[in-house]
Amino acid sequence: MTIGIGVLCSSQIRPHPIRPDCVILMADTMGSTETDSISELHKLCAEDDIYFTCAGNVEFCSEVISIFKQELATVPSRTLGNIWQALNVAVHEHRHAHFKWDCLIPKYAFEPGKTLDGQQQNIINDWQQYDSGISLLVSVFHHSGIALLFLVGSVEGGNGWVHSVQFPGYWAIGSGAQNAFSWLNFRGHQFGVSPRQSAYHAYEAKIMASMAPTVNKNLEMIVAFADRHYILTSEKPEVEGCPISLPELKLLYKKFGPQDANSLGHKVPKRNTS
Repeated sequence: MTIGIGVLCSSQIRPHPIRPDCVILMADTMGSTETDSISELHKLCAEDDIYFTCAGNVEFCSEVISIFKQELATVPSRTLGNIWQALNVAVHEHRHAHFKWDCLIPKYAFEPGKTLDGQQQNIINDWQQYDSGISLLVSVFHHSGIALLFLVGSVEGGNGWVHSVQFPGYWAIGSGAQNAFSWLNFRGHQFGVSPRQSAYHAYEAKIMASMAPTVNKNLEMIVAFADRHYILTSEKPEVEGCPISLPELKLLYKKFGPQDANSLGHKVPKRNTS
């Protein structure tokens, strides 16, 4: 369980034609199983101009990205349609392969290629309900320089597994997602916001998400443009050229973040310790 946040943003004000032109991804480093958890599971990555953060089954997410890289290398131009198609191919090839070897063969086949008689409807039901546990936020840049953001995962009321989340310009995954959504909605985030302000919005949302017991306080962040990207971690919290740093986010939170209202409460008398 975890939190992953993606926000789109714009370094130029309207009416600049390339908006949004930046994406910011944030994640914690909590990794949980049914019996244990670790604090050093890194779920944020930049590979060959593909930027992503994952939740759920991290191994499967990595496998999908590997297939997606191969598919993306074959597209004639990085248009929204071509990128969306390549990501769909990767997700469905991965889902098909794992369903075959993790469900179909073990449950319904007595030898490869032959399923047990009378099991067709059961196989259909299992396929429709099959969930590999993938939850991904993936960002790739359009050939014009526009930042694109996709969600890979199931969405209530939808049948597809790949969703463009350009509008309003943010998404969250993992166990802390609802807390993050609430805060980004409160801030009214949209993809026309500057990178510095967007990073701060995402940082506040990450803090809200950290209230979930399966999200830790560690923070990693990618700030990406079409021609460059920056990766910030606890080991390297500041990178030259990046529009914001992790220490600066902490300072901004002290200035703009929610303040406690304890001074409005009951005056508790000091205890006499003598």
